[in-house]
Amino acid sequence: MATTESKGHGNQVLQPELAAILDLCRERPLAIVEIAALLDLWPSVVKVLCGDLLAKSLIAIKTPGEETSTPSVELLERVIRGIREL
Repeated sequence: MATTESKGHGNQVLQPELAAILDLCRERPLAIVEIAALLDLWPSVVKVLCGDLLAKSLIAIKTPGEETSTPSVELLERVIRGIREL
């Protein structure tokens, strides 16, 4: 999820939780569970709050991109080597 405007919250007066969600999502899109963890709220509560923001057109929902390719064997071998070095 990402904000739809670059600065401020327009002329709308928002609840503190809604403003906090907008502030968090201004830098980069975040998942509901990330927002919940950062704000110390239940994910179900954040989902409802995000629904309110979506209804006000203050956020946009973005779905994750599809994985079109698998990692190369070389990359996997480097990861395994790095883990072994730990």
